[in-house]
Amino acid sequence: MSNNILIKNGLVMDGTGKPAFKADVLIHDDRIEEIGDLQREDADIMIEADGLVVAPGFIDVHSHLDFLLPSPRHVQVLETWIRQGVTTIIGGNCGYSPAPINHDHADDISIYWNFALPYDGLKFQWTSMAEFLDYLEKVGQVLNVAILTGHNTLRTNVMGFEARFAKQDEINEMKWMLNESIEAGSFGLSLGLEYVPGIFSNTDELLDLASVLSSYGLPIVPHTRALLSKLYAKAIEEVILVAEKNKIPLHISHHAGGGIGRTRKLALKAIQEAIDRGVKISHDNLPWPNTSTTALSEFPPWLFDGGMVKFFERLKGDRQIRKQTILELKQFIPKWPPWENKYWTGRGFNANALVAGFRIKRNKRFENWKINDIAEELNKDPIDTLIDLVIEENGRLYVITGQFGNPVAEDFVSSLLSDPNCSIGTDIVAADFKTISPVAYGAFTKVLGEIARDKGIITQEEAVRKMTSLPAKQMQIKDRGILSKDAIADITIFNPKIVKNRSSYTSPYQPSEGIEYVLINGKIVLNKDIFYPKVLAGRVLRRN
Repeated sequence: MSNNILIKNGLVMDGTGKPAFKADVLIHDDRIEEIGDLQREDADIMIEADGLVVAPGFIDVHSHLDFLLPSPRHVQVLETWIRQGVTTIIGGNCGYSPAPINHDHADDISIYWNFALPYDGLKFQWTSMAEFLDYLEKVGQVLNVAILTGHNTLRTNVMGFEARFAKQDEINEMKWMLNESIEAGSFGLSLGLEYVPGIFSNTDELLDLASVLSSYGLPIVPHTRALLSKLYAKAIEEVILVAEKNKIPLHISHHAGGGIGRTRKLALKAIQEAIDRGVKISHDNLPWPNTSTTALSEFPPWLFDGGMVKFFERLKGDRQIRKQTILELKQFIPKWPPWENKYWTGRGFNANALVAGFRIKRNKRFENWKINDIAEELNKDPIDTLIDLVIEENGRLYVITGQFGNPVAEDFVSSLLSDPNCSIGTDIVAADFKTISPVAYGAFTKVLGEIARDKGIITQEEAVRKMTSLPAKQMQIKDRGILSKDAIADITIFNPKIVKNRSSYTSPYQPSEGIEYVLINGKIVLNKDIFYPKVLAGRVLRRN
């Protein structure tokens, strides 16, 4: 049965960044049929958009929601994405994707990458990428979904968490799985080079694996090494080399490394020089000066050699190893290349990090406490506190770090987002764990309201571009991200005068204001305050 929707009298921000213009938008089934003066047209459903902006649906270019999508609870969790205007999410970031999966190593991934899973776990009822995408279609999706294939998942499938270079036959097996995943519909290759087991790879492995992308022209999407250390410029040079040698686009995840000093200037110089040589480079960031990740990333990489069972055996059963762990967390200075220096890339112990994800009853009182404060409560050393808690909770904890309520840090983030090549993502962690991260409620509305309208750092038209056509171009998603005739009808309608984020780390669970309507593939999923959870209008997007 066909369906026509006419959006009347709206101010169209078409996703290109061009000035907004007054127009009507006619939708037929899942496509935009016409844009212009359509007052005489009739339709099954009329939406009055006078005083409102009609924009393409927003794309969360960097999320960790992919492991949650097989769960029927994803509909409930992702309501807050729809309420900030999101219609499409990109998953498989930072080196981990739910597929392809070697079931012999699924437990290692489930523990190490626990924050991305549903709270009650994941059964991995598939093996290949094709089977995973089919499974998502079978259960139904509330949002459109595009998946990158994760290097860490590929490496784990082939060699577990072994702390060594991959042999050629092992790289060849990874390449075969990557090619099969791309043929099934994956949009590229993500790297997580600060995480196990990708942290154990060298540049030669990355160069060889990424060569699979060359014939497809697909992007490599790295979480680089040394994001928060003085080695960040070296890390950027590494991924530029991989992209340039293989003649593929490079999209740098959460490109905020190096701070405001010399390291970042060197990284930016390397990027610009590569662009001048013809390398296609883009990046994304989230609109807060904070980050969340697995608490296991705080530990020395060599502890994970052989898998999570070995990790716990070492920390529980060998006092000397525990002593060495504490010493390295306090004193170790990373050097380049990291594989010649015990694999450390820059992450070190942060006693001011918030810890969350507790499951044991006696520990739940510590949810979102600083490590220092928990240590004081328990009368322990902070590092001993983290080690003990990680052991007690079987590794299933995550940490939140960064600058909380720091105006200088907020200004730095705003400057990052103003870069024309920077798209917007949430980098969401622990979406099914009631995370206090405000990105789950207002990442996109913060950019539209505070950063664009209130601070004037960019225009709202440019903000819309960064959420729509830019990420669509970066990830090579066709027919979405721009309002034009025959484009897919993913549409967000918002009030430009009042749109805003209301969430913060101290008051997190506040939905955004000003998002009036959201349409996904031509179906209304948000009508003012009413969300329609049974309208599973999302699609599993496939590269081909």
